Amino acid sequence: MADRPASSNSRPPPAPVPGSSGRAQLSQLATAVTRYGVWARVIDDAAPYLRVSNPGSESAVEDVFCESRTRDHAFIASFGVHLGSSDSIDLTARNVAWLVGATPG
Repeated sequence: MADRPASSNSRPPPAPVPGSSGRAQLSQLATAVTRYGVWARVIDDAAPYLRVSNPGSESAVEDVFCESRTRDHAFIASFGVHLGSSDSIDLTARNVAWLVGATPG
């Protein structure tokens, strides 16, 4: 699957989370979201992010970024919407799955 071009309306990626903390949080979210029948993989970039796609749709793809907060990590959609936190991985996974059109099954 080809990477999506950046939209002029997209918000810039967040600052990288120090160390491997952000990647670890994204990996936990990837594990949780695959229970909804979607594909998820952590992309190692300046700021690692999670690419989630619905295998039932060519266009249902979302990149989820991780931002460090005081007490936890926040998961942010590519368009800037807060999807959840590392304190509520299961709820966040449900939100991400819904975003790409997956339903609990």
